Amino acid sequence: MLSFLTQGELGRALIKSMTGRYALYAVQMLSLMILARVFTPELFGIFAVIQVFATFFILFSEMGFGPALINQKEIPNGVRDGIFSVTAIIGVFIAASFLLLSPLISSFYENEIYNLLVIPVAVSVLFNTVSIVPLAILQREQKFILVAGSDIAGEITSVIVVFVLLAFVHPIFALSSKPLTISIIRCFFLWYLSGTCLIGKPQFGRQFYHVKKLLSFSAFQLGFNIMNYFSRSLDNILVGKYLGVSSLGIYDKAYQLMRYPLMLLTFAMTPAIQPVLTKLKNDKSEFERLHNQLVNYLAIAGLVAGISIYFLADFIVLILLGEQWEGVSNILKLLSVTIPIQMMLSSSGGFFQAAGRADLLFYCGVFSSVVNVIAIILGIYFGSLESLCIALIISFSINFIQCYTVLSIYILPRGLSGLVKKVWWILIINIIFISFAIMEFFNVTYI
Repeated sequence: MLSFLTQGELGRALIKSMTGRYALYAVQMLSLMILARVFTPELFGIFAVIQVFATFFILFSEMGFGPALINQKEIPNGVRDGIFSVTAIIGVFIAASFLLLSPLISSFYENEIYNLLVIPVAVSVLFNTVSIVPLAILQREQKFILVAGSDIAGEITSVIVVFVLLAFVHPIFALSSKPLTISIIRCFFLWYLSGTCLIGKPQFGRQFYHVKKLLSFSAFQLGFNIMNYFSRSLDNILVGKYLGVSSLGIYDKAYQLMRYPLMLLTFAMTPAIQPVLTKLKNDKSEFERLHNQLVNYLAIAGLVAGISIYFLADFIVLILLGEQWEGVSNILKLLSVTIPIQMMLSSSGGFFQAAGRADLLFYCGVFSSVVNVIAIILGIYFGSLESLCIALIISFSINFIQCYTVLSIYILPRGLSGLVKKVWWILIINIIFISFAIMEFFNVTYI
């Protein structure tokens, strides 16, 4: 009975999560199309550098508290308010640390402008950190529409603010106002709307010791977030340093376009996985059945999306970004090959969390980080964005095999064979797709 109810509950949660996320992604896509025609690849590249470091500080400030709170059976007011206060204190500390780091960033990239660009982005880190507890409360009660509404309000307001500031300041400073505006608007709405939940709206409290209850789970989650950051962001850091900010602007936009299918499916589903499947972690057979079924759907969708983007890359770039971004097409084609793998790989974190095995998630993250870092360094060493993409295709493939081997051995009762039987034909087609893309690249480049 529990399995039946959980399956239905998961379906409803997925619908809510995906509906809210799709609305947000539509607004973000429109925002991308507008801003790509206003700002040059060089300006986007300059700003992408500072966003890479902002992402790190945001991940570090989260401390894994969000997933840890969702995993709790009960959240008394004392726990809620104590954690909320701790996140606010951490936010102030992290934002200040970011500001102090700005001279090092400017020195590394040999551009003094980063001393100023850090200021609004550092403040946005503070507001993102304060949003952790309200966001976890809303996600725990599956109010994904309200979460998406908060994000949409921030996105729309930020674009308006950017265009207003364009009349008064340099374009790069107008662009830097975007994450700050989003974080402020989003933080206010999430905090206010959390009052509609049974847990209630968080307030500042003095019971900081409640944070100890979450550390056993959140410590591994934090470790995974940090490992995942370095493995996914080192490419941007090194491209900006060694291949130039214009190349970074092109690479960043190609990667962003490649991620949209992941956002539309995997990222839209992930918030719904942990709150629902946590109830099923003791019913391993049903847990495995739902996992394999979901991964099968994601694999098929990822394959269709990857192949479509590969053959339509020129058209996609022209429509979404405009003629000044034509250099994105070749990079997008190569990155699209990784979509099926990333589609399945990105959903794995939610299942590790739902099973209460953040430790395994961390260990997989360490392995993936090492493989990705090696691939990125080799790609940059060969001196082109194309070589970097080839290296990433190989690293994502290795990480996929490693991650699902661990997940199958330690969490799924039937092991790896049960999963392979479900998706074997998709894996074969994907191997053919990867081989075709790499062979075509070398034929075009060297013949």
